[in-house]
Parts: sequence; structure tokens; C-alpha cells
Amino acid sequence: MFPLKDAEMGAFTFFASALPHDVCGSNGLPLTPNSIKILGRFQILKTITHPRLCQYVDISRGKHERLVVVAEHCERSLEDLLRERKPVRYCVISG
Repeated sequence: MFPLKDAEMGAFTFFASALPHDVCGSNGLPLTPNSIKILGRFQILKTITHPRLCQYVDISRGKHERLVVVAEHCERSLEDLLRERKPVRYCVISG
């Protein structure tokens, strides 16, 4: 993981859509909850690193399909830097 430099840490939360309780797959086994699927896919996002990109740091699953994502963020966006006519090559892109 690259150093934060101008970035800070932030967290946001959302709810994955819940599956009906009485639904099973074609094999008769219960379906995998959507939050578990998202956790698995998130592992790929954690591997993306670049000095000009904010990174996803971690994800946590709570009760009732709640997910909390921890990521770097920058106070100023690329749009802000372009408005100020700052050179883009020196900016840290937030995502």
C-alpha cells in the first residue's frame, strides 16, 4: 500500500439486497447471501494500487446484510484541481 500523502481515511456503509428466506438453489442448498458475494468481489478491489489512486482498505459485514467499506479519500477532487488550472499530473485522484 502506498503512503496516504494528502489522502485521509473514510468509511461508508450500505445494505446489500437481501434474499428471500425460503429460496434455495437448483441443488436444494440455500443461496449465498449477496453481502457474502460482495465481500468476495471486494478482495479484487483491494489489490488495485497506484500512487495516483485512492485505495480501498477493508470491508466489514454486519447484521442484516450491512456492509462497511473503509477507503482512502481526498478532500479535493480532480474536478477541483482542473477548475484551479493546476497541472493534473501532480494531483491525487479520489475515487
